[in-house]
Amino acid sequence: MPTPTSKPDLRSEIKSRLSLITPAQRVASANQIRDQIIASAFYQSSTTILAYASLPTELDLDPFIEHALSDHKRICIPLIDWDSKSMQPAQLRSVDADLELSRYGVRTPKNGCKLVEPHELDLILIPGLAFDRHLNRLGRGAGFYDRMISQFDHDPSFTHPQLVGVCYQCQIVDTVPIEPHDHPMDRVITELGQQFPV
Repeated sequence: MPTPTSKPDLRSEIKSRLSLITPAQRVASANQIRDQIIASAFYQSSTTILAYASLPTELDLDPFIEHALSDHKRICIPLIDWDSKSMQPAQLRSVDADLELSRYGVRTPKNGCKLVEPHELDLILIPGLAFDRHLNRLGRGAGFYDRMISQFDHDPSFTHPQLVGVCYQCQIVDTVPIEPHDHPMDRVITELGQQFPV
């Protein structure tokens, strides 16, 4: 079946694929992606990491986050401002204690979590609905990550963190339709250890 060529059609196709993943497969994949990330050079060389608190259909990073906290990495989760459509990293000390449900079922850092300046990030682990082998990403359409990443392009004083897309293998497609504001990843990694570029 050919890859859909429009963003809405591709989002629909990927959501159908994700609906076929069983709860047992989700748990196994969460542990596999944890192992893949912690074995990577990009993790080993990083100190401050922006991860994500997964939605039910996203590859779960909670096991990775818990390991990274025990490894004394500084782990942040996006604190979303829905009105301004922006987000800022907020430091997490505990998955269970520091997250709460917000709008649309998104888990967000609680009040009191320390805000971290984006230029302090070494690594950003980014979810998406689809990625291709050219490192292009299809998000959910809100543009939060693209707007945050654009800060690194517009301010030369910012050190550009590594941008790593995280997804299930079934979310890798031949081509993701892109627009000028879409930022490519530096690499993409799946639960099976597939990394792009190879």
